[in-house]
Amino acid sequence: MKYKKYEGNSYNIYTIKTNKFKNCIINVLFKDNIENFSDLASQNILKIVMSDTNKTYSKHRDLAIRKEELYNTSFYTDGYRMGNSFVAKFGVDFIAPEFIKEKNYLDEVIEFYFDMIMNPNVTNDEFDLTTFNVAKENMILSLKRIHENGTKYSVKRALQTSNINSISTKYLEEEDYEKVTPSNLYKTYKKLINNSFCEIYVIGNLDMDEVVSKIKKMFTLKMIKNHDLNTYVYNEKKNKVKITKEKDDFLQAHLVMGYNVDSLNSKEKIAFALFREILAGGLNSKLYQKLRNENSLCYSLAPIYFKYDSLMLIHVSFDEKNYNKCVSLINETIKEVKKGNITKEEFERAVKFFRSSLKLSSDNIDDILSNYIMYNYNEVPLIEEYESKLLEITLEDVINVVNKLSSNFVYLLSKGDESNGKD
Repeated sequence: MKYKKYEGNSYNIYTIKTNKFKNCIINVLFKDNIENFSDLASQNILKIVMSDTNKTYSKHRDLAIRKEELYNTSFYTDGYRMGNSFVAKFGVDFIAPEFIKEKNYLDEVIEFYFDMIMNPNVTNDEFDLTTFNVAKENMILSLKRIHENGTKYSVKRALQTSNINSISTKYLEEEDYEKVTPSNLYKTYKKLINNSFCEIYVIGNLDMDEVVSKIKKMFTLKMIKNHDLNTYVYNEKKNKVKITKEKDDFLQAHLVMGYNVDSLNSKEKIAFALFREILAGGLNSKLYQKLRNENSLCYSLAPIYFKYDSLMLIHVSFDEKNYNKCVSLINETIKEVKKGNITKEEFERAVKFFRSSLKLSSDNIDDILSNYIMYNYNEVPLIEEYESKLLEITLEDVINVVNKLSSNFVYLLSKGDESNGKD
């Protein structure tokens, strides 16, 4: 694979030339700081609205026909919070031109792609009402479904009731979505296009100089970088662990234990990933063995890492009568690891797991693209370099990085009436 960066005034283009795949992908990413958390409701509705129609293809059927004409080219959107910032993604996935006979195929794909981004379904500074209403209803419905999932709901309530006072604990609510209108949604779109940082990523077997030239002709922005992105949230450590207990109508009880994670350098990030795998990554992990195999205390467990929020959570679904023992065993296990209680076999198993994961990722076009994006955020090495970096990590490095962890809160969601329970 050949990586290259094309610098520009309003955006940079990053390319990965590879002949491993029969498809190609282009991603346009917009990034900016979050000024008002509730504005993320508009971002979430916007990504649905813009994936469904635009001014050229004002009906979903028209869009479906055009994508089929372009050999089932896929246009998709995504958006997510990244610490104190947000990312809005617009992507196109298409068959590599070498497999298509039409000479203008690549031009038509790129024209279609940027038309979808730059020509939204807007009249009189308002998004199409029908499309807007469907998107809004879908987001509100998705929000309500969180309360039907014990894991997601317990994590949400654990963060909301913690003693952490930051954006890390905030969740959008129905009233945030109700405030969004077709007109202020268009304002959100214009702000995204005109004010946000922009990066473009291209991967596939393409003449990258040619593709970059075509993109620059079809996609012009006025934005020139003149402010800093504030990504990471460094949540304050607490001297006393906060314990919260609530009850709801679930068939199982849910335990969430929250930890602060100190700032990690590039080597420590890899060591911390190994630690999470050793601690709670699978059937052979320390906590799975301790809680389930040795004591039959839990039904499931998982580590949840919010790296941009410097937080790690451990979620356990279990019988709440075992609450005290379960909390005690988790604390005991982490203390043992801090003292160096990791076997050579456990360490080597974790390394083997990541080496296998890297092999799978190197054969997946989406993983390669995501890796390059994260590489440019200074988060991870490139896939080709990751294994050598991984093999530099020692057992001692993993033990040392555990000292970056400190307890913050414990949350228990007790089960409710079994006849009405959900999970």
